Amino acid sequence: MRHNVLRIVLTALLSGYLGLNSPVHANDYKIVTDMDDNKIEVPVNPQRIACMHGVSSDRIVMLGKGGSLVLTMKPSSWAYKLYPEIRHVQTTEPPFTGNVERLLNLKVDLVLYSPFPGEAEKYRAAGIKTACGFSAQKRPRTLEGFVDNFKRQVIFFGDLLGPEAKTRADKYCEYFDRKINSILSITSRLSKNDRPAVYYGGRSGNLLNTQGKASVMHWLTEVSGGTFLPQAHDQNFTEVNMEQVLSWNPDIILISGWGNTIESVRENPNWAALRAVKAGKLYLIPNGIFAWDYASGESVLLAIYMAKIFHPDLFKDWDMTGEMKTFYSEVYGKTITNEDAERILKCLPPL
Repeated sequence: MRHNVLRIVLTALLSGYLGLNSPVHANDYKIVTDMDDNKIEVPVNPQRIACMHGVSSDRIVMLGKGGSLVLTMKPSSWAYKLYPEIRHVQTTEPPFTGNVERLLNLKVDLVLYSPFPGEAEKYRAAGIKTACGFSAQKRPRTLEGFVDNFKRQVIFFGDLLGPEAKTRADKYCEYFDRKINSILSITSRLSKNDRPAVYYGGRSGNLLNTQGKASVMHWLTEVSGGTFLPQAHDQNFTEVNMEQVLSWNPDIILISGWGNTIESVRENPNWAALRAVKAGKLYLIPNGIFAWDYASGESVLLAIYMAKIFHPDLFKDWDMTGEMKTFYSEVYGKTITNEDAERILKCLPPL
């Protein structure tokens, strides 16, 4: 282990000596507070960013700085279509714990990460600046905290990426506040008995892999007027067993559109006895620029999508396609057609 660290440090020093990494002067840095509440020094204008945390790349793209990415998890086909500047970006496979030598070869000047033990230390040992884009250990414990934390993350990336990104981040937060408050003005009046019991699963293609208490799916389900059953598990990502799902007997089942289909539940005999399956209340969560159920910028659209599923009479006047076209245009600065919106909702790639 000691030899590996020494080798990494020597590689970093050699890279600087040979001019492989552009020199950064002291006054080219700024101090920000990241999502793990650390005050960190980062480049004023990062140009070559590696993302070891999936939704960090989504934040960077949505704030108009996709051209600064050099390494990330593989983007979606919609991300490639709407942001062609990311087609050059190299990709990495799970687990997203970066290969330091590769990062040095790519001349990375900033790494976005989620705090695994030792994750940040190995980058810093090589002289690479780091920032935590999300900390599962510090996820919000109240609905109000979730709303504030979600906006704080967007604002953090705006501060990180510069004035143009900051303007976009502010515009996003205005839209997020407006839509979430509009939904809550309706769903906050619902009694517990009026809220459907909701199960969500399908992470990594496993229907028993879900998100737990204080996760994004927990809070978005609450916003949209449902009761999130997996909150019984106090983990951001968690796995349940079939016996537990059967005992919950959900009214509605939401299935991650990332690697799943509705048929994967409908045709599974283990799930046949569930109330939601018998009633046909199975819904695939859309994938757009990023998976909507993984804290993407499109999560605000997911709140609308779920509200219409949970309470169709209360939200009958909300036009999902129209909301999507407005969101992508006003917030992302991208134009989509009605057909594009329908394909995103069905987890289909662009034509």
